[in-house]
Amino acid sequence: MKAIFLDRDGTINQLKEWQKCISNIKDVKLWNNVKKTLNKIKNLWYKLIIITNQTWVWMWYYTKQQVEEVNKEIEKQLWFNFDKIYACYHHPDENCECRKPKTKNIEQAIQDFNINVKKSYFIWDKEKDIQAWKKIWCKWTILVWNNNIKKFNFKPDFIIKDFSELLDIIK
Repeated sequence: MKAIFLDRDGTINQLKEWQKCISNIKDVKLWNNVKKTLNKIKNLWYKLIIITNQTWVWMWYYTKQQVEEVNKEIEKQLWFNFDKIYACYHHPDENCECRKPKTKNIEQAIQDFNINVKKSYFIWDKEKDIQAWKKIWCKWTILVWNNNIKKFNFKPDFIIKDFSELLDIIK
């Protein structure tokens, strides 16, 4: 089985400069061409899976219910449901195994869907995400470019500025 793993905030949906996450469905705004592109990729028989850190729940900024409401709003705007959404709600200081750049949620998804990581892609917007993928030897990592990233310690395989560019990479 092959999969497209995606980060959520900043990758699929836009964040305003002051935002680190989306906690209200009114703030959900997908990046250009996300809907069209992900629907085409879904038709190529890829599993579409979200791997996301949601630390702000731990910090009482919003609730798990609000995270799930935002997830549902994203799916509503996309016109499909993800195969699964894996979220880590822990604080970084808890040193849990499911918070990226650690890999427990990724490994669970691979096991749940019998994913071949050598045929799969991960789409992200922060370097800690690529660190997690390099740990499990995923070959293809794709950065959704934003101007906040200046230097990489872990280089992506591809960099895109628009989601439609994925169709040239993913076959």
